[in-house]
Amino acid sequence: MISKIYNSKVSFLGLAIIFLITRILTYVLDIVPVGEELALRFQLLNPILLEKDLFGSLYFLHYQPPIWNLIYGIMLKIFGTNYEILSICLHFFNIFLSFIIIYYFFLICEFFKLKSKKIYITYSIFFIFSISFLFYETYLHYTHLTLLLFAQLTYLYLKFSRNKNFINEILIYFTALILVYTWTAFSHPLFILVIFSGIFLIKFKKNLFRSFIIFIFFAFLATLSSIKNKLELNFFANSTWIGIQIVHVLSFGDNWDYYSRCDFDKSKNEKYERLFKENNPNLNITHPSLIGKLSGFNNVGFIAKSKECLKIGINQIYKDPLRYFMRVKYLFISSHGHFAFDHVGWDPKEWRKYFGLLYDINENKFINPIKVRSLQLYYLLIYFFFIVLTIKNILLIHKEERIYQKTLSSIFFIYIWLMTVIYLATDMEHERMRHTGHFLHVLFFIVLIKNNFKIKLILKEFF
Repeated sequence: MISKIYNSKVSFLGLAIIFLITRILTYVLDIVPVGEELALRFQLLNPILLEKDLFGSLYFLHYQPPIWNLIYGIMLKIFGTNYEILSICLHFFNIFLSFIIIYYFFLICEFFKLKSKKIYITYSIFFIFSISFLFYETYLHYTHLTLLLFAQLTYLYLKFSRNKNFINEILIYFTALILVYTWTAFSHPLFILVIFSGIFLIKFKKNLFRSFIIFIFFAFLATLSSIKNKLELNFFANSTWIGIQIVHVLSFGDNWDYYSRCDFDKSKNEKYERLFKENNPNLNITHPSLIGKLSGFNNVGFIAKSKECLKIGINQIYKDPLRYFMRVKYLFISSHGHFAFDHVGWDPKEWRKYFGLLYDINENKFINPIKVRSLQLYYLLIYFFFIVLTIKNILLIHKEERIYQKTLSSIFFIYIWLMTVIYLATDMEHERMRHTGHFLHVLFFIVLIKNNFKIKLILKEFF
């Protein structure tokens, strides 16, 4: 394996060196994170909590999974609470993740037996000159980590299609479990069913009982956070914000009365904290990550508010389901007209100085509509390819010679889950969330470039 990495015509070392040179250049240009933004990140617990009681605070973290706060907390323990220093640490951590992501890209190219010229073209488009990749590498958030996990799942599924052994199957589930405990979009135990569906599609009836037992085991592990939240906080879910998020989708553009009742205003914590205690008098709520000023967005008041909002949301959907799905449709179509880095408000330093032209496009009344329609057509093409391929693979599930094609559908299942959850339950930041599935775009381009963009060859190979 080591000799293969260093001695092939396109080596991982060569790709890594190219990447390192570009990142030295971005540092020279001062494209780095803004440290102070860490203080505004709602995904992060108060640094005082993590510094004084890291594991206790992570145990009582209820509104999202704990892994990103664990990483942040370890850095706090080592480097202290200075936001500028922490932002540098997280940035270097993301760059380290980039090297691993590129390694998986290298392995995937090896799997597809891509020629060196085509590897460099794909690498340049999706990593070296990808503004989205650079943006989220400097974005102090778990997005880059979830991209790595998606890349790892992509490679592991491809590897599993060649060698359907126990170890590869376990590695797929283990990676999925890390994703479950990293981001709320994947934190529902049903996501593990998506993983099982992909494995079932690839192997069909072979060792099905073993696969089912593995699925049950990891589904249980994915549910542990929900069980903990039920025992400690009387709310059975891995993320306790679901009610608030659904109302935000329903309120997008109007119904601001509901939005104001279900907002993320921490100044109302005291009121809802009292309500939570009144409704749950037998619960022992004393940890500072749950009550008081340090608790922030993890305050138990948000649980009381979310339960209240969940009733409002379900009632609104029941009364007018068509309006809800029209709202989801609008969010889906409109957000697909934006680049992944069109996530205004968290730009790295000097970002607009070097990439301001791309923001000017959004303001140009003539160019912006062209950009929007072009991006929507691009996504339509990708989705059409994978949807038709998946339908074909399901119909021919018994065909063993289609394992390679079925593997692409298994990877697409994960992306479908991502799209479904973020559009049904969030009203913004879809561009950022979609970036997790960056490797679906990479796969699609590999299919195109491997077949020299010839439709007949693609149809022959996949359909």
